[in-house]
Amino acid sequence: MPSVTRDPLLGFARIILIFFTALFAFAGIAVLLGVPALLIFQSDILAELAADGKNVPTALIPGIALLLGFVALLMGLMVYFLLLLRRIVLSVGEGDPFIPENARRLSRMGWTALIGQLVTIPVGALGTWIARIAADSGRNADVDLSFPGGGLLLILTLFILARVFRQGAEMRDDLEGTV
Repeated sequence: MPSVTRDPLLGFARIILIFFTALFAFAGIAVLLGVPALLIFQSDILAELAADGKNVPTALIPGIALLLGFVALLMGLMVYFLLLLRRIVLSVGEGDPFIPENARRLSRMGWTALIGQLVTIPVGALGTWIARIAADSGRNADVDLSFPGGGLLLILTLFILARVFRQGAEMRDDLEGTV
C-alpha cells in the first residue's frame, strides 16, 4: 500500500514522536544526573537554605533526591511508551497494523501508563512534603495528589485497543487461511 506510506499524518507523527522521545530521554538523563550532584553538594545547599533563615531538616536533600529519581523513572516510562507508539505508527506506514505484535505493544503501553499513574502517587506525596518545608510560613503549599480520570481512560483505551488488535490479527489470519 504505497499510499499509506506517503500519508502526511504518519510522517508528521513520526517526526513528533522522535522529537518527544529525544526530549523525554534528555530530560530523564538530566534529572538523573542531578541526583548525585544534589547528594554531593547537600551540605552547601543546606547551609544556603539556613542562611536564608529556613529551618530545613537534613532529610530534605534525600527526599528531593528520591523525588528526582521518581521523576527520572517517569521520563523513562514515557520514552518506552513513545517508542512502542512509534513502532505501531511504523507498522501502519507499512500497511499492516493488525499484527499480533501491535496488540502486545498496546498492552505494554497500557501497563506502562498504569505504572506511570501509580508512580505519580509517591511523586505527589514527596512534592507536597518538600513544598511544605520550603514554603514560607505565610503561604500554602498545595500539590495535587489526585488520580487523573484522563489517565484512567487512557489505560482502559489502550487495553481495549490491544484486544481489538489481537482479535483483528486473528481474524485476518483466519481469513487468509480460508483463501
